[in-house]
Amino acid sequence: MQRPLAHRLAVALLALLWPGLAGGVVLVWQGRAAPYEIFAGVFWSAVWYFWLARVWLGGPMAIGLMRKALYGICPILILAAGLAVGMSDGEIHPSQLTGLGAALCGLAAALLLGRGEVRRWSESAAAPKAVRQPPDGTAFDLRAVALRQNRGMFGCLMMVVAAVVLVVVGLIGAALPADRGTDAPDYIAFMVGVVLVVVIGIAGYIRINLQAKALGVLVITARGVNDHPWSRLRSVSLSYAGEASVVAGVRRHPGVRLDLSLYDEPDEHHLALPNEANVHGSIAAALAAHAPEGVFLGWTRRADRARSAR
Repeated sequence: MQRPLAHRLAVALLALLWPGLAGGVVLVWQGRAAPYEIFAGVFWSAVWYFWLARVWLGGPMAIGLMRKALYGICPILILAAGLAVGMSDGEIHPSQLTGLGAALCGLAAALLLGRGEVRRWSESAAAPKAVRQPPDGTAFDLRAVALRQNRGMFGCLMMVVAAVVLVVVGLIGAALPADRGTDAPDYIAFMVGVVLVVVIGIAGYIRINLQAKALGVLVITARGVNDHPWSRLRSVSLSYAGEASVVAGVRRHPGVRLDLSLYDEPDEHHLALPNEANVHGSIAAALAAHAPEGVFLGWTRRADRARSAR
């Protein structure tokens, strides 16, 4: 589905909104900005344009949050500009004009992002790409499952880390005098904390993608498992570490991996699987349906296997 014109116009308006707000702030500062204010401006500019990039890519959550933010902030900016003009006896300053223009751009962008064609395009852009299924078996997109799980968990972890940073900075600031200035330890701690959070976020995102890419796609057919034909496979099993449990009627196994033992190789092949019980059950069903008799050993506990090997 082609990107609608309304979406392109909305992103263009949002790209203009932030420089308008920044220009208004610069006019108010009049060159008196301290290093902390400059750092905060650069940081929030990076956050805004990263958010805008997600809107451009069609993320439904990014678009929805953007519309809510615009409908909440832009009317306040317009009201503040009107009050400022009234309090100054009708005198209009350039900073007020830039803020008003930015607010109008934001409201227009919010209306454009709410159009039906933008919503339909966003849903189609965010829909997971289906893996081509073989005619004689099943293909499991392990990469997509791992990305969906790990990104959600990592996002929650980063929210906790950011909250801890803010709490620590707040405690430092509460212990300092009110006239401490913008080079006080709490401002420095905030800047250091933001840099650390960004570094951790980027490194974690890269690590999650590399781990998911290593999982790839698992293909189980009447011919074999991935590139291994059934004639080469001595045994196939789903092994797990620890104790299995039943949660919400679904049996869950911790640390599941797929173990392949080949006739022509002394060592087993191990493929780690995402922590998704429904996917595990589907893989077990596919192996039971396509494996020759006696090859699929079912579920095995790795601690039990280690004791039997000794």
